[in-house]
Amino acid sequence: MQVLTSRRASPRMRSAALDELLRTHGKDPTVARLVEQCHSAEPMSAAWVDLSDYVRETYRISRRMIRHRRNSGVAEDYPVVGRRPIFVALEDPTRRMVDDFLEQYRDHLASNHTLAGSSKRFARMVLHGLGGPRALLHYLRRSLTVEQDDRALNEAMVARLQMVDTGTRARVALDVVADRLAKDLKIVVVGTSFDIAREFYEAAQERWGNNVTGHLASMEQAVREREILAFLNNSGGRVLVGDSTLEEGRNLQAAHVLINLDLPLDPNRLEQRIGRLDRFALRGEPAEIVTFVEPDSEWVSGHVRLLHEGIGIFTASVATLQRKLTEILNEIIAQVVREGSGVFSCDLTELQRGIEDERIEVDLLEELESVTAASDFDDATMADLRRSEGDIEDLKNAFLRFTSARGGVGLRPQVAPDGELLRFRTDSRFVPGLPDDLAAEVLPLLRRPRVYARSAATCRRGVAPLRLGDPLVDWLERYLRTDERGRARAIIRPCDDVHEPSLWMSCDFLVEFDASHLVAEDEVVRRRLRRRGDALFPPSVIRTWTNPNGPASGPVLEMLDAPFDPDSDQVLRGRAWGDVLTALPDWQQLCRLSADAAIDHIRSLPALSTEPPASARRAQEEVSARTAVLRARSQRLPTEAERRAALLEMEREESLGAALVRGTAQPDVSTIACGAIVLWPTP
Repeated sequence: MQVLTSRRASPRMRSAALDELLRTHGKDPTVARLVEQCHSAEPMSAAWVDLSDYVRETYRISRRMIRHRRNSGVAEDYPVVGRRPIFVALEDPTRRMVDDFLEQYRDHLASNHTLAGSSKRFARMVLHGLGGPRALLHYLRRSLTVEQDDRALNEAMVARLQMVDTGTRARVALDVVADRLAKDLKIVVVGTSFDIAREFYEAAQERWGNNVTGHLASMEQAVREREILAFLNNSGGRVLVGDSTLEEGRNLQAAHVLINLDLPLDPNRLEQRIGRLDRFALRGEPAEIVTFVEPDSEWVSGHVRLLHEGIGIFTASVATLQRKLTEILNEIIAQVVREGSGVFSCDLTELQRGIEDERIEVDLLEELESVTAASDFDDATMADLRRSEGDIEDLKNAFLRFTSARGGVGLRPQVAPDGELLRFRTDSRFVPGLPDDLAAEVLPLLRRPRVYARSAATCRRGVAPLRLGDPLVDWLERYLRTDERGRARAIIRPCDDVHEPSLWMSCDFLVEFDASHLVAEDEVVRRRLRRRGDALFPPSVIRTWTNPNGPASGPVLEMLDAPFDPDSDQVLRGRAWGDVLTALPDWQQLCRLSADAAIDHIRSLPALSTEPPASARRAQEEVSARTAVLRARSQRLPTEAERRAALLEMEREESLGAALVRGTAQPDVSTIACGAIVLWPTP
């Protein structure tokens, strides 16, 4: 699809694209007709655009790439790492002891007639038992702090495990890590049990030192961020050890290997874990997914067989099948006490058929959503987007001002002779304008080259556009939201047309979607809501120039907007204050009245008068479309439980939608910088 409308595509590439479209959609007479027209038409002519638009809209190419991106074969320019299973067999002498205990515990629950109320408790026991004797030992030790009817049984098992070697799994995992480190690979090691993850982290650090970083629940968030950056940005073989905190919200596609110290019972959690590596990336080799198997254990073998042969989670993404995977988990929890290890020995053929049916269901719902959901990208919006993407001068000038030595952050960008490629000097541990701890965070992010123009990035491998989503730009955004240095400024500016000193105040207002209307939700949900809100009501910075009488205009505004001139302008400090306060003795009152005038002025601008209501209407349309899809789904699901769950999802969307509408209708306004210019008569 990109080749059809790319100015850089060669005739051979265009011909190959047309042939591929014919092979894929040649039975569609419209596709066949448009392809024939393109063969005789000039590149970039209307026929090529018509073909691109028709295929994209008719076959929902863009939506399907996003929805099924990891399994899509059309995303050659946006490659996905993929996944490749590696099964490592281990012989743990204590495995039989663990499996026997699980059966004893199951008999204990059955003999006490507590089947109905103990399924979740036994499922937790099974989870840690599948993780090996060491994981089970940690879990049983914690259980002894709570008085329960299984205390005697647990105490006996703890005593037995303390007398045997429980470190076989960890030693084998360390050997796997050593083998991959010898190949200079980046390795992610994850354990469901935070005790096991912590112990492995300590053992790995003792063996490989600074090449090992961590992402553990016991670490502060700032420490985890630094450890992630060190893992991703330092060259050579590295190890990142994490617990469940690493299973969501992290982009680890730069890693080559995932080692599962254990496997969660919930397939959705395992998909989240694998999905940290199986993401969009420029690397062509799929990520190795290392899983430990124990052929002599019915529990472990059955669990791995269910995940691999039944669900197929180790070979392809199942991210779109959350509902089906949750259904499988609930069935395991409900039946594990009754069936034991046999709970994993379901009819795999029937399970595969059910999963395929769910994929078809997801496709149907996607089609329904694609025709009902509102889209804000009409022709005018796309034209505005293309214009802003094509005009990079504002972005370039703003970034160069921000990274200048005078009051900025000294990232020292260097533009190549062609005027496109942007590189940074990284041969120092010091960044002018930043404290040492922040410099240590940002320096590793400077190694990758960037470009201002998106079009320049698409034809250069490994080059990122300077946009939100790039780690450097995201870091700069977080820094600007917290840094308070240099936000206030005042200068004296001599002017020929000014007859007496006058004060003008500059205020920079940030107007953005207000996510505070969403209450009682975690930060992940808030972040997703903010993304939706920013799409409907993009944040903007508005500068006002006011005095007590109102906003500046005409020649005065031109004088105020002029850049700082070191030959004539003077920073207001030191002795200069004496002359200014003599001429303007009511300085404080002038500042207060000018600020009030700025607030009155910004309230009258479209950003706070007409744009919020329009954005709120679009938000309401989007929410209505989403809830309509969920309502339709709730009516076509086969069971009452599924329909009830879909209704709950719809109610949740309505709650989020209400916050979305309020946040766009009543945006947040904050003052992020202010300054003053005193226009002074020229002597």
